[in-house]
Amino acid sequence: MPPPLRAMRPLLVLALVGLPGGLVSVPAHAQTPDEVTAERLLREGTAARQNGRVDDAITALDRAVALRPADGDTRLQLGLSLFAKGRFDEAGGAFRKILAATPEYDDARVGLIRVLLATKDLDGAARELAALKQRAPGDPEVKTLEAQVEAGRQPKAPAVPALRSSTAVAPSPDGATTEARRLFVAGQAARKAGRFDQAITQLAKVVALDPRDVDAQVELGLALIPRQRFAQAREAFTKVLAQTPTYGDARLGLARIAFYEKRPAEAAREIGILLAREPGNREARALRAQIVRAAADLEAAAEKARLDREQRRIALAKAQAQAAEQRSAERAKALRKAGKFPAAEAIYRTLLRAHPRDADLLVSAGSMAAFQGKAHFADARRDFEAATAIDPRSDDAVLGLARVDLYEAKLADAEARTASVLARQPENTEAQALSARVILARGEPSEAEAIFRQLRTRLPEDTDILLGLGDSLRGTLQDDAARSVYRDAAAVDPASAEIQARVAQAIRPRWRLDLDGSLSSLTRNGSDWQEGSVRLGYALSDRTVITGGVEVTNRFKKINTLIDARIDHRWSDTWTSYLRLGGAPDAVYRPIVFAEAGGTFRVSQGSGLFGATLLTLDSGYAKYSATEVETASPGIQQYFLDGHLWISGKVIGTLADSRVTERALDGLAFVRDRLDKFGGYSVRIDGTPTDRLTLFVGWADAPDTSDGRVIPTRALYGGGIYALSDTLSLKLSAAHEDRVKSYDRTSVNVGLTTRF
Repeated sequence: MPPPLRAMRPLLVLALVGLPGGLVSVPAHAQTPDEVTAERLLREGTAARQNGRVDDAITALDRAVALRPADGDTRLQLGLSLFAKGRFDEAGGAFRKILAATPEYDDARVGLIRVLLATKDLDGAARELAALKQRAPGDPEVKTLEAQVEAGRQPKAPAVPALRSSTAVAPSPDGATTEARRLFVAGQAARKAGRFDQAITQLAKVVALDPRDVDAQVELGLALIPRQRFAQAREAFTKVLAQTPTYGDARLGLARIAFYEKRPAEAAREIGILLAREPGNREARALRAQIVRAAADLEAAAEKARLDREQRRIALAKAQAQAAEQRSAERAKALRKAGKFPAAEAIYRTLLRAHPRDADLLVSAGSMAAFQGKAHFADARRDFEAATAIDPRSDDAVLGLARVDLYEAKLADAEARTASVLARQPENTEAQALSARVILARGEPSEAEAIFRQLRTRLPEDTDILLGLGDSLRGTLQDDAARSVYRDAAAVDPASAEIQARVAQAIRPRWRLDLDGSLSSLTRNGSDWQEGSVRLGYALSDRTVITGGVEVTNRFKKINTLIDARIDHRWSDTWTSYLRLGGAPDAVYRPIVFAEAGGTFRVSQGSGLFGATLLTLDSGYAKYSATEVETASPGIQQYFLDGHLWISGKVIGTLADSRVTERALDGLAFVRDRLDKFGGYSVRIDGTPTDRLTLFVGWADAPDTSDGRVIPTRALYGGGIYALSDTLSLKLSAAHEDRVKSYDRTSVNVGLTTRF
């Protein structure tokens, strides 16, 4: 029959308290570290007991009692564990200590009664049972214990009789229990002793013998719960409630299962149904409190989990973004080494959109722009200035500006910026190397070499320093030594396209020998001219070349020998100049002495179809036997098609101061100076249809002074130069000159140039 309304189920508390997810006690104040530890040990010990690990349970609960000796719940669990182990004296002592402090603790009294029954102290069990009966006279557990005491007094009664109320199980007329009763009593005892597997086996047999025994179904469900076989336990409780909807223990069992499975809403619904019928049910009220706390904990845990997920998502997104940026930065660095500066700059520009005030990114983007040439210098300068505005003490940004100044030949500005960095950081090797670069750009490679050598002793594997040293060595035409240094740099960074390009530079010969000869035919019965010259040049450095030559001419059946010397110097990447001095000691038609000077200035680098633009200037003075000639020829040279075609034009002005003999009206002869002015122009087109062949053609309408007279001349000429190898080339040209009021001249010229 269904149990009556009652305020307690002590044995159910002993069996279920502290299962996974359950709370034994709820402190009303802030817990100390010992109390927190004691709570944990209580949970662990209770779970161990219910899972059949009684020794582990005793160990944990002993420690918990030591930390919190006044806690009755902890001592109760210890007593139950000791009882399950058969340590009845110790278990009885634990229950008595609880009752001494809290006489109304019915669960402890039930435990003590069971100890007394187990030790055959039937009188003691009867006394304790009487005290329990006064508090809960209608509780079925009391009836069960009474039956066990009575059975203990009968000589043939089982050791642990059961008097559980059940309509399906009743004693036989002779007092012997039926098989179902025997199994029920044994199964119930096994469950209460923590031997759940044994209890499940025995109670399942009872249910099989009588499926309508609701008490056996409830006991089976209670035994299944500690083994977390919740589905089977739920089925057992559901069957009970289908037969007896008011069976409180079955409803409580369903609530427990829902609570352990973390379904607090369902657990609260079941508890609500139970408390509506049994408002004084102590277990139901305790479980409801646990459900409320668990629901709050679940809500808090869910919120914490949501916040944790959001934080992890944000952290993951941030980490992924940082990893992507790092990969992009590494990719940009690799592209920079490979000489793919536009692609590297594009990556840095993309990174700057996410970090517009990152000074380091601005410096990197500016460096990539600067490496792409003059057309990008303005962008580079803007980036470096922006980085300086963000971080005024950014030495990298200042040095970036200095590097752009160097590229734009603003050497004074570059020197000032590097000096400002060195004033703050005298040991800044990048600033020292850039200062040496400025010195090298000024045409002082030896001084730059000394600085780079000192830096190399400190940083032997710094590729920028190695390149600077190699460039300085090439500046003094020590190309073999420079290549050795470049190879050292390549060993450090074999992937750098810039370094590989340096290694691939040809070893330049320092000597140059030019052999030229020509044969000219003149009209008006003039005799042929023969001319030949030898010129030998030597490169003092990659900027300065000196040349000496001897020219022998046979004109008008007279031989003149002209000796000259010339020096060429490249002051910068935009400005060159030359000076030539010479004369003919035996001059008849060649200049007794002459001087020439001139140079070029590049006004535009250009690119593609329109290449570089250069301004040229040639000037000279020559003293002949009867004439002094001064010339000035400004011009322009424009390159096209990436330097494969160029056009040169000059405006030629000449002043001739001649001594002439004239006769006066009286017939007397006298000598006077006559100053004649001449003007003209010349145009020449050069092209390189192949890497080894250069063709040229030109036209001039200008005064000619090659043989001591100033004669207006129109000339058409052309020819070609073919490089047999990198060091040997042949030249062939022809010209026709139409001299005003004089002879015409047609000439053929052959030349050979070799370098060594």
